[in-house]
Amino acid sequence: MTLSMLDARRMAQRSASSSSSFPISGSTAPSRMSRICGIRSSGRRATRRTGGRCSTAVQVNCTIAMPQPNHSSKTMQLPQQQQQQQLSGKQVEEQAMLRCIQTAQSVPPSTGLLDPRTLRWQGGSLEGAYERCGAVCSEYAKTFYLGTQLMTPVQARCIWAIYVWCRRTDELVDGPNASKITPQALDRWEERLEAMFQGKPYDELDAALTDTLSKYPLEIQPFRDMIEGMRMDLFKSRYYTFDELYEYCYRVAGTVGLMTMPVMGVDPSYKGPVDKVYRAALALGTANQLTNILRDVGEDIRERDRIYLPLDEIKQFGMTEEEVKACIHRPTQGKVDERWRSFMKFQIKRARDYFQEAEDGVDCLDVKARWPVWSALILYRQILDSIEKNDYDNFSMRAYVPKAKKFTSLPMALFRAMVPQNQNK
Repeated sequence: MTLSMLDARRMAQRSASSSSSFPISGSTAPSRMSRICGIRSSGRRATRRTGGRCSTAVQVNCTIAMPQPNHSSKTMQLPQQQQQQQLSGKQVEEQAMLRCIQTAQSVPPSTGLLDPRTLRWQGGSLEGAYERCGAVCSEYAKTFYLGTQLMTPVQARCIWAIYVWCRRTDELVDGPNASKITPQALDRWEERLEAMFQGKPYDELDAALTDTLSKYPLEIQPFRDMIEGMRMDLFKSRYYTFDELYEYCYRVAGTVGLMTMPVMGVDPSYKGPVDKVYRAALALGTANQLTNILRDVGEDIRERDRIYLPLDEIKQFGMTEEEVKACIHRPTQGKVDERWRSFMKFQIKRARDYFQEAEDGVDCLDVKARWPVWSALILYRQILDSIEKNDYDNFSMRAYVPKAKKFTSLPMALFRAMVPQNQNK
């Protein structure tokens, strides 16, 4: 929805009493969270597996202290993980959504999940922590950050805190130190998450998220699910069915919608079922991630040997994995293979269907939260237009939205946010 880089070897070796200081990643490329929340389409991905680092204006020093491995805790969670592995991607998403709705409805209005008195943080000013989160969001998700300016100050700060946690999590497997990250490092990161939800943050940026929990009823499940999505990236480089891919899209992108829903809020005039609004948030995450995948086909194959496309659908369109890996569009002949063109048309239509599903529920959000969501929806959908403009060549050409078009789209997004067209309330 990037920050302190975790050195996996130190994380695996150090005890709860030890700590390491790292600056926020200075990569000028957008992480997955930047691509979901704030579009920087002309940039490249974070320098995964390369170890590269560039300097930026945002350098935030923070301390990473990891808890001791809790083997008994992991043993208790194992049956739950095994059960989730047997569920379809839709079912995993549905379970998390219902838990989020249940948590949100279990506390009185305008009440957070944590009692503010349980927050144990003596490391610095919470106001300063939120300011750092805002600086990161402003640097890496400019459009999304701009949209948060319409929110109340409390809403905006809490959205920044969620964004920062998501970005830090994403960079574990998509950032400069990704090659050093182990499954054990992700286990430790999850234990650190559990501690935050108990009011025990490990550093200043964690403290901002823990303080957010005292203001809004965030459910922990989507945070856990995002970490599970990072685990998928460690081990999985092929997706055989769309259901497998759908689960991945939920875990790395749909989860952001569930995390932010309690902060963004629902329009008080909306009297329909609340799950409609949550489903719209999930659909937008899926649509954004599918768009990322379609834009980055060639890059994912060349740089990571990953194919985030359903292999059974590739086969249905008369192609093989080997042909796709060899860039089936035949760049030496200067033309796109007709099978690939048909396949891409099918994939783009699916992504647009999810954008439409998201659009049907965005107007049900609180008016102060609509602009950043509409901005993401409109700008991301234009990436699909760019893929079509490139004649579906996503091997040698990168689809992006020109800056001029972005700027002209923002007023459109603001108009849609302020004048809802969905009257089915």
